[in-house]
Amino acid sequence: MKQMYEKLCHYAAMVMNQFIKRCPKSGRFVGIRHDTTLSRILFPIIALIAIVWLLVRVLPKPSRITYPCQQIAAGIGTSFLIYLFGAAVSVKLIGHIRKYSRTSVFAGLVLGCITLGIMLAMAQSILSAAAVTQILTPPDGPNNPMGVARGIFPGRVVWTQDFDATSWDGKNGDWWEDASNDQKTVNAMLSKSIQALTGCKTDAEAWTKLFTWHNKTNGRGETGYKKGEKIAVKINCNAITKPDYQLKDSGYPSPHVMHAIVAQLIGAAGIDGSDIIITDPSRFIPEQIYNKIHSDPTQGFDKVVFEQKKALDLPGYTTALPDENNKIYFTMPDGKKEFMYLAKVYTDVTYVIDCALVRPHRVFGITSVAKNHFGSVWDVDAKDFKPNKLHAFALWDYPTPNKMGQPHCNPVLLGHKTLNSKTVLYMSDGLYTSINQSGPVKRWSTLNNQWFSSILMSQDPVALESVNMDLISSEKNLTDVNPSFNGNQDNQLQECALADRPLSGTVYDPENDGTPLASLGVHEHWNNAKEMQYSRNLGKDKGIELVRP
Repeated sequence: MKQMYEKLCHYAAMVMNQFIKRCPKSGRFVGIRHDTTLSRILFPIIALIAIVWLLVRVLPKPSRITYPCQQIAAGIGTSFLIYLFGAAVSVKLIGHIRKYSRTSVFAGLVLGCITLGIMLAMAQSILSAAAVTQILTPPDGPNNPMGVARGIFPGRVVWTQDFDATSWDGKNGDWWEDASNDQKTVNAMLSKSIQALTGCKTDAEAWTKLFTWHNKTNGRGETGYKKGEKIAVKINCNAITKPDYQLKDSGYPSPHVMHAIVAQLIGAAGIDGSDIIITDPSRFIPEQIYNKIHSDPTQGFDKVVFEQKKALDLPGYTTALPDENNKIYFTMPDGKKEFMYLAKVYTDVTYVIDCALVRPHRVFGITSVAKNHFGSVWDVDAKDFKPNKLHAFALWDYPTPNKMGQPHCNPVLLGHKTLNSKTVLYMSDGLYTSINQSGPVKRWSTLNNQWFSSILMSQDPVALESVNMDLISSEKNLTDVNPSFNGNQDNQLQECALADRPLSGTVYDPENDGTPLASLGVHEHWNNAKEMQYSRNLGKDKGIELVRP
C-alpha cells in the first residue's frame, strides 16, 4: 500500500510539473502554463489533484509545506481557488448589471470589457513568464578548476573535428544515411582521437595503453585486454521508444560513429565481435545502426550483440535484464533514499564505453555521459527500465531545473562502483547535433553554418561534460530554444567534481555501504569561446587540457 501511495505521489508530481511556471531566479511558483491546449483543459483536474496531494502530505506532517513540491501544489491549488472565486464574483456582478441596466446589450458591453481586461492581464502574465532571461555565464567563472583530474594525461579531453565527415544538405535524404556521411573520415577521426588521448602513434598501442592504465588504476594489475573479456558500449537512444519507431530528423547516435567504434574494437583492440555489446536497456536501437554493423563483411561485425528493451527477432538481438543483486541508491531531493537496479549487462562485462551525444536536453540542460545512464536503471516499482523517478531532480522546460547547491543524481550514476570501475572510455558523438532529445539537428552559426562534425573523448567524465557544456553554451542555435540550458547546469558538474565534499552537503553513497564517493573528475570552464583555453592549456598543473589533433 505504501509503495502504491508513493508511486501515485511521484506520478502526480511529474504531471503537475508540466503545467507550472516558476521564477527563474528564486525557483518559486509564479503561475500556470497556458501555452498549450492540454494545460488549459486539464488545469481544473491538475488543481484538484494538487489540493488533495497537499492535504494528504501536509496534514500528517505540517513541516512538509516547506518542500518545493508542496509549494508547487499549494501555488496551483491557490490559483485554482482564486480562479473559482473570480468566476463566482463575475457571475454575481453580471447579475447585478443585468438587474440595474435596461437592456442586455449594456450588460454585454460591460461583460465584454471585463473579459477583455482579464484576457489582457492573462496575456501580460504569460508574456512576462515567457520572457525568461537565459543566464549562460557560469557561476564559478573561467579557469577555476575543481575536483581531481583523471586519465593517463589528467583532465585531457580530445576534440576531433572534420567537416568532410558530414555532407547532408538538410533537404534530400536523411543525415544518418551513407550519402550524408563519409565513413573513412569518421574512422580517421576516431583513430586521431584515441591516439591523442593516450599519446600513442598507433591505434593498437593506444588501446593497449588505455586498457593497461584502466586496469592498474582499478586494482586489476598492470595488464591489458585479455581475450574473452566482454565490453559494453552504452549509447543514447532516448527518443526511440518503440521497436518499429521510424527515424526522423532528430538526435540519435550516428551509425557511422558506431561503425568506427566497432572497427576500432575489433581491428585495433583485438576484441571478438561476439564480445562487443551495444546497449541501451530502456530504449530500442535503430535498425540503421544494426544494419550498418551487421551488414559489414569484415570478420566479426556480424557477431556484435545488440541489447535493448526487448529483443527483435533478428540475429544478435537480446533483451536487457535487471540485476537485482546490483542496487544503485539515490538521495532524492526530499532526503529520502531510493534504490533501483542496474542492467545486468554491466555486471556481466569487464569493460564499458560510455558513448553519449553532444546535445542539450529540455529537462536537464545537457545530455552527456552521466545522463546517458538514465537508460541503465530499472525501476523496482514500475518493473521496467524507466528513469522517471530521477526526473525529480529537474523540471520540464524550467529555467533553473537544478539550482546550485542542490543534490543531483548524476554523481551516483557516474560513481557507482560497477560503472565507475568498468568504464574505460567516455565519448561524445557530435557529427550532427540536435537541439534537444526530440528536436531536429542544427548547423552551428559559430562554424559558418556547418554541422558540428565532431567526436570528443576523455578518461575523465566530468572534464568531458564540462567541455560539452562550454561548446553547447557557445552556440545560439542550440541554446536559444532550450530554456533549461543555463549557468545553473554547473551544479551537476560541481557536485560530480566535488562528490567527496559537494556544495549540497549530500553524502553520495551509490552502494549504500557507508563508503562515500571521491571526486569523479575535474570541472572548469574555458577562458572564452574564441580561444577555448583551459587551465592546463595555459600552463597550469591542474584542470582540463583540451587537445585538438
